[in-house]
Amino acid sequence: MQSLLSDLRYAARELRKRPGFTLTAVLSLALGIGATSAVFSVIYAVLIDPFPYPGADRMMEFSLLDNAGNNRYSGLNGPQVEQLSRTKSLESVVAIDGWNLTTTDGDLPEDVQALSIAPNAPNHWGIRALKGRWLIPSDAPPGQEPQHVVVLGYQFWQKYFLGDPDVLGRTLRLVHKSYKVVGVMPPRFKWGQGDVYLPGKVTQDPNIYFWTSLKLRPGITAAQANAELQPIVEEFAKQSPARYPEKFRVNLRSIVEVYASPGAYAVSAPRRSCFPAANRLRQRFHSAACARH
Repeated sequence: MQSLLSDLRYAARELRKRPGFTLTAVLSLALGIGATSAVFSVIYAVLIDPFPYPGADRMMEFSLLDNAGNNRYSGLNGPQVEQLSRTKSLESVVAIDGWNLTTTDGDLPEDVQALSIAPNAPNHWGIRALKGRWLIPSDAPPGQEPQHVVVLGYQFWQKYFLGDPDVLGRTLRLVHKSYKVVGVMPPRFKWGQGDVYLPGKVTQDPNIYFWTSLKLRPGITAAQANAELQPIVEEFAKQSPARYPEKFRVNLRSIVEVYASPGAYAVSAPRRSCFPAANRLRQRFHSAACARH
């Protein structure tokens, strides 16, 4: 212990004698620590914990494997979403739509990527709101028009509302319609390239299709779910043969497998993907090809 104290006193004297060297050493240490922290943050977010959603390995993309071995993606209409939600393998099935909207409560309109999400399964993502709440079933009661409420993404809250801590209860006008802010999500939550999240209406119209996010029940494997869903989806194909390959196998794929496994073309795509610049999505949410979550 005495030797260590002597070494520290000697080092302190030397550093006082050579302030230029001292400054260089301190700056080098600061830069090294900062760079190491930044690299670790990237590695942690991309490889160790790419998704903030509990049970991300149970969150599935609905895909079909055709005879050529290609994964094909087909949207589901309202009745089909309801039918899948009653299966034993699936904990929840959420219908999602995407909109390109503009703000109309300021001097200049701003583009906003809005996700319309059926609020039937508020625990699907398992993420608590940073402020307020997430979407809940009463925001879009069956057979009624959705309530005019909105949940903000963290980045949009910071940019548009300047991180206002009292943002709850404020109004956001989108295409001349007013929406009451009921929640703000934490920084790592971003599904799609959504800036804001609105309660979505799932109709019984068989011609309106949605992108869906499926979540397996705990203890159920993708293979077990595929087997249960196969005859059901074959019936869907008989109803709309043009939307399905002639022959196929249901091939649910977890978002971890698709976006965070070695060789995946983009990590965390469901959080950062982009929507085509169309008014309404009627196709698979192919986020990673647009972006990189």
